[in-house]
Amino acid sequence: MAKSVSELLREAAAALERGRNNQPDQHASNPRPTAVPRHESRASSVARETVQNKHCTSEEFKSTLLLEFPKLKDGGGFDLLRPYGATRTKTLQVIPCPSEGYTPHYLQDTIGIHAAIVYIRPLQKDLDMESCEPKCGSGPPVQCIYCDETFSHAEIQDHVDKCILSAKKKRIERDENSRGQNCDRQEIIDLEVSDEVLEETCSSRQEHEEQVSERSHSSREQRHDPAFEGTSSRRLDSGNLKFSSEDTEDWRTEPDLNRVAYIFRRSLLQEVEDQPDLVAKMDLRKSPEEREREILTFYKNPVTNWARPLSVLLGGDSAFGDGVKRHFLSFVMSRVQYGFGLNLENCGKTLFFNGQEDHLVPSTSRLLLDSDLFRVIGRMIGHSFLHGGPLFTGLSHSFFNLLIGEKDEIAVVELKDCPDTDVTDIVLLLQGSGNLTKDECDQVNNLAINWDLPPVNDNNRKWLAQSILYHAVIGRREKQIRQIRLGLKDTGVLRMIKERPALIDVLFPRASAQIIEPEMILDRIIWPTVDSDDEDYGCFSLEDTFKITGFFRQYIENGTPEELMQLIQFWVGWGIPPQNLHVEVSSDVAMPTASTCRETIKLPAKYSTYESFHKDLKAAVSSTEGGFGLV
Repeated sequence: MAKSVSELLREAAAALERGRNNQPDQHASNPRPTAVPRHESRASSVARETVQNKHCTSEEFKSTLLLEFPKLKDGGGFDLLRPYGATRTKTLQVIPCPSEGYTPHYLQDTIGIHAAIVYIRPLQKDLDMESCEPKCGSGPPVQCIYCDETFSHAEIQDHVDKCILSAKKKRIERDENSRGQNCDRQEIIDLEVSDEVLEETCSSRQEHEEQVSERSHSSREQRHDPAFEGTSSRRLDSGNLKFSSEDTEDWRTEPDLNRVAYIFRRSLLQEVEDQPDLVAKMDLRKSPEEREREILTFYKNPVTNWARPLSVLLGGDSAFGDGVKRHFLSFVMSRVQYGFGLNLENCGKTLFFNGQEDHLVPSTSRLLLDSDLFRVIGRMIGHSFLHGGPLFTGLSHSFFNLLIGEKDEIAVVELKDCPDTDVTDIVLLLQGSGNLTKDECDQVNNLAINWDLPPVNDNNRKWLAQSILYHAVIGRREKQIRQIRLGLKDTGVLRMIKERPALIDVLFPRASAQIIEPEMILDRIIWPTVDSDDEDYGCFSLEDTFKITGFFRQYIENGTPEELMQLIQFWVGWGIPPQNLHVEVSSDVAMPTASTCRETIKLPAKYSTYESFHKDLKAAVSSTEGGFGLV
């Protein structure tokens, strides 16, 4: 039965009235229209039971109501309410409850309710508004084919759903335990296979159609291969977070915010892991501006599900795998963070955000807004988050409430949030204690009138300063934030921050949280060990290995945060340090090279001085934009 609250309350009031005069329901033949069709109200006769005894006790009256409305038992008591006021301004007011409780006699004689409608409200909690199922036989016993237990015919469906889920969890745990026993050997075998695939791909160039098929197939295999589980499947934004598929916590109740973000991402990705890949193409032979147009075109497409598996095809480079995806997402987010080289407004560079560090605000460019490009930016941010990629850092906290959708919360705007120096000068004038000159008043009033604000006077200076600052930061950028929210909604990420608002700090971290220190890299490095049976070390000594690794350690310890970020991007494909970073010393390479899928950097053994080592490593690291993988 599907009945609205108002209908149930009206029927309860009618039952009370019929109990008063023991007359048949005068409204039954002409019921008021409701949102539910009458033919769907199969159990409506239950609500037309009457209270036979007007002089019944409060307990008898309560029992009658609970019999008519059984869900009231879960409400912790109830209040009775009656309408007051004219037709258009009616309000509900609580009928005072006497010490002995509500009775028909009290409602009629003391309160004066005769034909008026009385409403019922649960006292302690809201009730489930779904209709009660009609009582019927439970049916014959049925045996579950999964656990061999016996249940009634009415209960078997609910049990089967839980039974299948429980069996699936046990199977996952069993597979994980089995995988853990053979993890070391399996990883060695898979890495050897990946080396062979890379060598074959680099030595022979096939037709474009064959490359697409091979890369897509290889990428899909890697998603199910424990040796290729990169940062996108294990970590959110640092190597300190490491989870397995055994994590089954609900992201809505988990207290650790970083873990919540991981669980949410994983659940979204697993829902569509069997769907066709979302293929992105980027030609490294083209100029950076042309590549930027390619990614803008890609994110402008109305893709229905951005959580689908991602495959990236690089024109002019034979590399493929997780490292390619990292390189692509790093390229995308670097443009979001620092601007596109496209000259869209004859300014030399297109910035979507401007302002101070940790106080970045969206651009007020009309061209970007009318082109719906901030929605594209929202998709880029959400898509990179879903696949464990770089995050947008330094967004002003004054926009967090708007992004979450809490319009009732007033944003706290700081002077640093306003990138327009002309506006900040006026705000500082108004916040000062000195008297304004005529020119200063004219300057303030011109801006205030343009923004539909009153002119300044002695009584409204502080208020006007705050109003101008709020409009300069928030009012002029509400449409941009609305487009960014739509982009986040397209990727499914908006639901996360709406249901767990605290996760907005994970999605948009502070800029200081992304600074890479030397210790963050050194603590993750797995240094090479010399094996006498390893042919790679046959051409140089143990001393050479220690010398090269010493040069590399010195480079890291003396590197600036920008240099270390560039090194990590060269090493693994993006600026997020993974759990482990591998270093190899080899005589087979002439320049430092990186295998991003394996998170491994190879250093030549030829160097005798730190200066020559530093020069070559600096040159190799700087090739990230133009090359990829095994440079």
